[in-house]
Amino acid sequence: MKRITRPVEESSSLPSMNLKYLTSAFGLGFLLFAVLVVMLFFTATVPTGNVGVISNFGKVTGEVLDSGWHIVGPVDHVTEVSVRTITTQTEAPCFSSDLQAVNITLAVQTFITKENATNIFKNYGTEYMSQAMPKIMDALKAETAKYEAAQIIANRDKIRSEALKAAQDRLKGFVEVGDLSIVNVTFSQDYEKAIEAKQVAQQRAEQAKYELQQAQVEAEKKVASARGEAEAIQIKGEALAKNPAVIDLELINKWDGKAPDSLVSNGGGGATSVILPLPHK
Repeated sequence: MKRITRPVEESSSLPSMNLKYLTSAFGLGFLLFAVLVVMLFFTATVPTGNVGVISNFGKVTGEVLDSGWHIVGPVDHVTEVSVRTITTQTEAPCFSSDLQAVNITLAVQTFITKENATNIFKNYGTEYMSQAMPKIMDALKAETAKYEAAQIIANRDKIRSEALKAAQDRLKGFVEVGDLSIVNVTFSQDYEKAIEAKQVAQQRAEQAKYELQQAQVEAEKKVASARGEAEAIQIKGEALAKNPAVIDLELINKWDGKAPDSLVSNGGGGATSVILPLPHK
C-alpha cells in the first residue's frame, strides 16, 4: 500500500490566504469606520422649513444651508433656524386719543428669509421674536391713539391695515410681517358701563322722540279732520244762505214715506225757523 503525501507548497499557501482575507476584512472595516466617521462628524441634515447657519468655534461664517443633507467641515457647527410662517398671539394694552384704556388681542404672522437668517442669528439668536414684537406693538399703539375709544370698533379694519404697514416699515430687513389680525377689543369696566348707560339713554330718547312724533301725527290728523268739518259746515251754510230751498230738497231725498215726527216752518222772509216736534195724540 502506497502512502500519499501532499506537496509542501500547497500546505504552505494556507497562511498567505488567511492573511489575504484578514487584510481584505480589515480594509472593509476601516472603510466602514471612515464612512461612519464622515456621517457623524462631516455631514449635516437640515429639516424642511429650516435653514442651517454655519459657525466655526462660535463665529458665524455667513454660509447658510438649505433644507436637506450636506457635507460640512470638521469644525463646522450647523444651527437650524426656522423660515416657516409663525403666528404669535399676544395682549396689547393701548390708549385711545381720549385717554381711555383699550386692550387689544393681537395675532401676528411673521417669518424670516434665508438672506436675513445669518444677520438675525448673529445679532439676536433664535429668540429674535422677543426683539420684533415690541416694534409691532408700538405700531399698533400708535394707530390706536389716533382714534377716540368710541371710534375704535368702527375703524377696526383701518387700524389693522395701518398698523400692518407701520410694522412692516419698522421691521424692514429684519423680520417679515405677513399679516396682523385684531382678534378682540375690550375696554375698562367703567368705560363699558358708561357706554351701556349712554346706549340706554339714547334708546329712551329715541322712544320719546317716536312717541312725540306719533302724538304730533295724531294731533295733525285731528286738526285736519276738524278743519275739514268746519270747512264742510261753512260750505253748507253758504249754500243754504244762497238757496234756502236746498234744505227742502234734502228732506225730500231723506223722506221714507212716513208721516214726519217734526215740522219745519218758514218765516215770511224765507229763512228757516226752528224745527218743532209734532204732538202725538
